[in-house]
Amino acid sequence: MSSRISKNIKNGATSTQGIITAADKQLLPHYEDDICVISINTNTTSLFLQRQLTDNSNKLSVSFARLSSGMRINSAADDAAGLQRSNKLTSQVNGLAVAQRNANDGVSLAQTTEGALEEVTNILFRLRDLSLQASNGVLSPDDKAALNKESEQLKQELDRINKTTTFGGNTVFDQTDRVGLGGANEAERNILGVLQSGVLAESENIIQSVLGLSGDGAKFKIDLENVDGVGGKLASVSFLGGATGTELVMTIDLDDFSTLDANKVKQLKSTLLHEMTHAVMANQMDLTSVPIWFSEGTAEAVSGADDRVAADIGAFGLTALRNQTNAIFTAIPGAAPTTGIQIAGVYSGGYIAMRFLEDQIGETGVKDIMASLAAGNSFDGALAAQGAFADITTLQTALMTGTNFEDFVTANINTANADNGAFGGLDAAGGPSREETIVGATSAKTTVNFDSYFVNGDDDTTNADFGPGNNWDPTSFNEVALEDYSTAVTISGKTTSFQIGADAEQTLNVKVAGFSSDNLGLDAVDLVADSQFSTTLIDTALQFVDNQRSHLGAFINRLEHTMSNLNNIQVNVMASRSRIQDTDFAYETARLTSQQIKQQATTAMMSHANAMPELMLKLLT
Repeated sequence: MSSRISKNIKNGATSTQGIITAADKQLLPHYEDDICVISINTNTTSLFLQRQLTDNSNKLSVSFARLSSGMRINSAADDAAGLQRSNKLTSQVNGLAVAQRNANDGVSLAQTTEGALEEVTNILFRLRDLSLQASNGVLSPDDKAALNKESEQLKQELDRINKTTTFGGNTVFDQTDRVGLGGANEAERNILGVLQSGVLAESENIIQSVLGLSGDGAKFKIDLENVDGVGGKLASVSFLGGATGTELVMTIDLDDFSTLDANKVKQLKSTLLHEMTHAVMANQMDLTSVPIWFSEGTAEAVSGADDRVAADIGAFGLTALRNQTNAIFTAIPGAAPTTGIQIAGVYSGGYIAMRFLEDQIGETGVKDIMASLAAGNSFDGALAAQGAFADITTLQTALMTGTNFEDFVTANINTANADNGAFGGLDAAGGPSREETIVGATSAKTTVNFDSYFVNGDDDTTNADFGPGNNWDPTSFNEVALEDYSTAVTISGKTTSFQIGADAEQTLNVKVAGFSSDNLGLDAVDLVADSQFSTTLIDTALQFVDNQRSHLGAFINRLEHTMSNLNNIQVNVMASRSRIQDTDFAYETARLTSQQIKQQATTAMMSHANAMPELMLKLLT
């Protein structure tokens, strides 16, 4: 057929129209639709090939760009959604890289700080050596004074390290003075300094060990007030809250602690332990249902009171003390005792009675009585359950018959020992001048949260954790963060925040307290006046520094894990981004080769297509 058409054209036909037979149409049923008219004005074949050549050139340009850049997406036109996803991943990758550098800065800061604390530890070791040396009885006052001069220099060096240790131009230690400086008066400084040493936590542990009782629940409040002048009541506990029983208040007389020496420190600690015992008992039982000698005697026995008994015997005589003890034996807490002998009967007499009871039923028996009272049983019932006495009357008879009282005191109370005796295998220190009273409860039972202490001073209140090294502002008594000091020391110091994630709010904070001699509680260290007490203060400071170094070490280890995780995330995010935006060279090279071959073929066909109009000249000749 095609040869026939060519023959007709050669024979002079100007068009194929009219020369195609029916047989031709049967062979090419769609011939009229598909055949191109040979025209001089429009070379459709050439136009088609030009379009193909342009398309091949564009595809070659894309392949060249992908192979030269290594990226599949070089513009939004390449893959609009893919570009958006890859940019998000790129942002995350960049953020993770910065986060790793930040974490490295955190490690460097912690290492710098820990290195400074290592030197602080060495200074404290030297201070402790000097304190122990000053405790040697063969040293003269001049010798101790010489040792004290070195200790003062060491404390100054502590202050210098605290002030001048920097990282990147910023101080690493908190420069805020602890409470007791600035706006607080001398008595407040003294009392808060003792509270800061951890005496409340220590008191809780002693009470738990001796009585088997612990406190929980609401709030325990400490008021620092000028109560009745020097020599009066040192402290008291009142039970507030009516039927709800939600608050206990310990009031400490500022007048009695305007000056503070080693004996006053022991006196204050013993007083706090005594009143804490009342608070814990009030938390667990109805103190209005137990004899006053039992509540006061227990508090005295926990803190120790041999020296008080000795002082009262010296002041009133053993017989008078016996008679007053017998008089208050069945009394229930009510009006506070007022006269000296009444006070002696409540405290010294109660202490003797508790020691006698413990002697008869043992330490375990005392704990069992406490547990029974906490369960809501009566005092007589709790006492009878131990088997030694049927009720309180039989106990009173056993102690007061004949010379039993005097004989027990002579045999069991060490009236010549300056230290206090106590049951439960403890020996706590106190002072014969201590004088507390217990204010009657206004409700049957209340609760105490011994993780929370509120300190009142100058009509302002702060909720504070009395752990060593905490920093409070005494000029405003603003509320500070509270944590359970019995578990770990709270670091209420300078906070440095590190951005350790690729996104906002992904931070890690480290707190570093101040380590000046004041913050460490070393301002009271005096090797001449009391080297033993100084040793205790230094040991407390060492414990605090060790705790902070442990905290920093854990922080460094945590950051190392953080950096490892950041690196792992970064690697996987980069792999994900690569699958979206990177060029697949094997695929793109094959695609380039195909486009190059097509371009060469199209170029060759273009030369033939452009020559087709020359046929028109043959038709004209």
